[in-house]
Amino acid sequence: MKRHTQMSAWTRSVQQPQKLWLRRALFQVHLWCGLAIGLYILMISVTGSVLVYRNELFRTSPAVLRATSWLLDLHDNLLAGTTGRTANGVCAVAVLVLAATGLVIWWPGSKTWKRSLIVPSGVGWRRATWHLHSMIGFWTFAFTVVFALSGAYFGFPAVFQEIADRLDPGTDPDGFRVSDQVIYWLAYLHFGRINGIGIPCGGPGLCDQVTKATWAFFGLAPAAMFVTGAMMWWNRVLRPRVRALGRRAADDSVAKVSS
Repeated sequence: MKRHTQMSAWTRSVQQPQKLWLRRALFQVHLWCGLAIGLYILMISVTGSVLVYRNELFRTSPAVLRATSWLLDLHDNLLAGTTGRTANGVCAVAVLVLAATGLVIWWPGSKTWKRSLIVPSGVGWRRATWHLHSMIGFWTFAFTVVFALSGAYFGFPAVFQEIADRLDPGTDPDGFRVSDQVIYWLAYLHFGRINGIGIPCGGPGLCDQVTKATWAFFGLAPAAMFVTGAMMWWNRVLRPRVRALGRRAADDSVAKVSS
């Protein structure tokens, strides 16, 4: 009986996940976490994409150099030094929570999962916004996780190093450790410096520009997720409430005139 119940729960999670209480709970976590750090995500996403080209911007003019330096401090430290860097780390962890819960919410069921990979034709703009949010989240999931995980590392490098030391203790201080290499890759991948992890792409050229364009493009994905998520929240939550308040105000006005 217990096994049958477990199988039934698994079947529901694969075929009809919308009916699971856990999915509904994770949806609320996803929603409120997104609302709490939505503007932060928009800022960090846009500034990160711009700063992919910081070397080019630094060479433009003294004024642009100063503006880019300010933008770099905003992106790295929220203009607040060490405290801002720590806050960045906390928000990066929140983005990881968003990505994880979003992946669970994304799964629509075994019969309709392909529809969440694209924006279907012939649907209204509200439904299209939902599909666009799901599509962007799925296709950019790996980049978002890398950006968020590396951002958490920059906020809490000692924590990551302690975890690495526990999981991969080394007896030789100068010996090779997989954990150190993973952290090294993580830091380089945050900025799109693929030459630093052994992929030949050195110096200015087509490879360098394609890499930067790719990182800048996918760096805007969290901003797009915020915009589409905000639109859905407006349509589902705020817009009905605004309309209800408007109707109530109109009814009150009519009642006052009648009296």
